[in-house]
Amino acid sequence: MSEIDPHAIARELGCGGSPSVSRLAENRGKGVWRIDADRETFALRVLRPGEHETARFEERAMTAAAANDAPAPRVAATGTWQDRPVMLLSWCDGQTLREAIRQRPWAAFRLGRACGRAQARLHAAAAPASLASMPWISRFGVPDPELRRRLEAVEKPHVSVLHLDFHMDNVLVWKGDVTGLVDWTNASAGDARADLARSWSLLTRRGGAGARARASASLWRVVAAGWHRGYAQVAGRQDDTLLFRVWALTGLINTSPTEAENSALGAQLERMRRRAGLPPAG
Repeated sequence: MSEIDPHAIARELGCGGSPSVSRLAENRGKGVWRIDADRETFALRVLRPGEHETARFEERAMTAAAANDAPAPRVAATGTWQDRPVMLLSWCDGQTLREAIRQRPWAAFRLGRACGRAQARLHAAAAPASLASMPWISRFGVPDPELRRRLEAVEKPHVSVLHLDFHMDNVLVWKGDVTGLVDWTNASAGDARADLARSWSLLTRRGGAGARARASASLWRVVAAGWHRGYAQVAGRQDDTLLFRVWALTGLINTSPTEAENSALGAQLERMRRRAGLPPAG
């Protein structure tokens, strides 16, 4: 049974009456609930005890993104409940990109293109200085010295808001448009190509073996191709993306939970490092 009481938290954050509450996700001590109050629907985000700095950073990132017309939730209220930071967020209509692709696989390229355009628009405006405290380059582990040197040599002076988890479960879509971008835990500021490469690595990640897994991987590669096209339509062609994809794959390996996946990613990473003229990973 969950130790989190979303009804009590909703009341503490100002939702009067008896709002309807439904759980959307809960794992590893944190979660998200839908709150249907008398006149408005919210998303209640509850973090782990003591994660107050994470909550403050997420709030700054969402506020900056919304100011740039990105479909980020609006922060309606914040507080603390039993040492847990809690946030009441505006509700974003739609379904996750994963659900939409599962229901309408024939729309894979078009939905991917819409996501790429939305990500490019997020990156267009400069990020505020309040997001600079979380360096993107070491967000998923410290890269090897040569990769870091090459990335820093091509890094753009324009500093964008980076979501760094812009993928199928954190993007909401409806009728072909992106209506929500949620879960800003990994947010940072820096070179937009890092965010684009991170999305590519998550979209093209193999989920297992067998015919069904291969078919699913092929479908998500179509989404990734549409994503790349849509991004280029808004932001233009991006150079040096291979270096950023090497960085993104390295980050996946650093955070991958299984040895089997690490092995597959490692082989792919070494091929890409050779193409980029980088030495083998240590």
